[in-house]
Amino acid sequence: MKNLKLLTKKTAEAAGLRPLTIGYLLPQERPMLDNILADMRRGNINHCLVRTKGGAAVWRGGIATGLHIGCSKPTKKQKPQRRKKRAARKPAQHRKGKRS
Repeated sequence: MKNLKLLTKKTAEAAGLRPLTIGYLLPQERPMLDNILADMRRGNINHCLVRTKGGAAVWRGGIATGLHIGCSKPTKKQKPQRRKKRAARKPAQHRKGKRS
């Protein structure tokens, strides 16, 4: 966490980043935050820390609707599948000898 600057929410959104975690309270939750940051570094995932009340939240890049991470072209939209109409149910027939 030494080299990461705390960004504002506005700056992170302008950079195309999206929230990954809720805010961590510092210094109490520092070990958990360090684990998240280590995982992000190991996966070479673009990330930053965003200032929150009392701490910091992890935001990451590469999340966008219709895009695969690492691709610049959106995927083709699939047509919604229509549901098959169900056959009408037959009314329940009463059996003889059972109590109602």
